[in-house]
Amino acid sequence: MINIALLEKKFNSLNKFNLVLASFFFSLMTLCVKNVDKRIPIYELVFFRSLLSLMITLFIINLKNINPWGNNRPLLILRGVLGTLALVCIFFAIRNMPLSISTVIQYTYPIFISIFAGIFIKEKLTLNKIFALIIGWIGIFVILNPSQLSNISVEIERISISIAFLGAIFTALAYVTVKKLSFTEDVYVIIEYFPLVSFITLLPIVLINWVTPNWSELVWIIGIGLFTQLGQTFLTIGLKNLTASEASIINYLQVIFGSIWGIVFFREIININFLLGASLVLLGTIISATKIRKRI
Repeated sequence: MINIALLEKKFNSLNKFNLVLASFFFSLMTLCVKNVDKRIPIYELVFFRSLLSLMITLFIINLKNINPWGNNRPLLILRGVLGTLALVCIFFAIRNMPLSISTVIQYTYPIFISIFAGIFIKEKLTLNKIFALIIGWIGIFVILNPSQLSNISVEIERISISIAFLGAIFTALAYVTVKKLSFTEDVYVIIEYFPLVSFITLLPIVLINWVTPNWSELVWIIGIGLFTQLGQTFLTIGLKNLTASEASIINYLQVIFGSIWGIVFFREIININFLLGASLVLLGTIISATKIRKRI
């Protein structure tokens, strides 16, 4: 019999390493998405991911013998909707952009968290956060300017860039809801609502436009579900034990992992402009998560 309580205790003791593992598993998820043939629609990939994650999560919830519906159902449903929208946008960006660039854009979400925290949980938009926003967007411009992209022989449609940023925005909003829910809900109930909402909303679309995956594609699809589930689990546990700001900095490791996979598996070119731009985005993330202490 699996002792879930003991496993949770061990995971909680890992502290920040939970988020390192989350970044690693999410990066493997992006690798799987990139390898699935484009004939399989994005919404079908998200659906399969949700189905696998839902099965695993419900199994764990049953072992723990807890209420699967949670306490704050409206916010749980909202978390599921935001997560679904984010995942669709992220999968689209991964499929239609170099893995390294799509990952950097996705990881502008900590900067958006600073904005949404001020709007929804009344955190002040301090000078260091405004400075962080400026630095982060300069970094994005350095990466996405036409001269930089032509140097690495990459053409990216504006719609792909826009959708990638939408993915970052929805991710930031989902982060805010997860952090708030972590005070009142069990980790696995929070995780459950994400695939549950995705499964329910995407089922009719998938049935109407069904495309049967072959065995090779099925292996990558299973990988998407498995690695996303692992990433979500370690992310949610990490958010429960750390502030969202601390978590956002550690999660930037996925940019490093994503860039490595892009170079190794897809022969993507990483030049000095990309490194400079990514460094500026990371600097903006660190500054946005840093509190300025007044000297007395």
